[in-house]
Amino acid sequence: MIEIRIERYDSPIHCIKCGIQTVSSILDFIDKGSIFTCPHLVYLGNGGSDGYVQTLQETLNDEHICLNITCSDSHPPRYFVIYNLGMLSKEVQNKAQNEDEVMWNIWGSTLSKYGVSK
Repeated sequence: MIEIRIERYDSPIHCIKCGIQTVSSILDFIDKGSIFTCPHLVYLGNGGSDGYVQTLQETLNDEHICLNITCSDSHPPRYFVIYNLGMLSKEVQNKAQNEDEVMWNIWGSTLSKYGVSK
């Protein structure tokens, strides 16, 4: 697992692979609980001790990236956002393709007017 430490709860977090904004900020996630999922998101939540980080490191391979978000304020001490940057399962790939097909069926005629093709 590749770990990146971040010390800001107020920054938006995007999937490194597809660019979807997962949360507008950890503070918004704490207050509202809203997230946007992408096929690469494995986990978003709080974690406690350094033993938890060690368990993650031993369990996940280098196709996973872990954003370890800490804050010195009165917020919960640590949040993790984990993405799988490796190959996705066939089931997840098929679901993403089906979603792309549905979106094209809805917006295809409009996009075609602007020179965007499938």
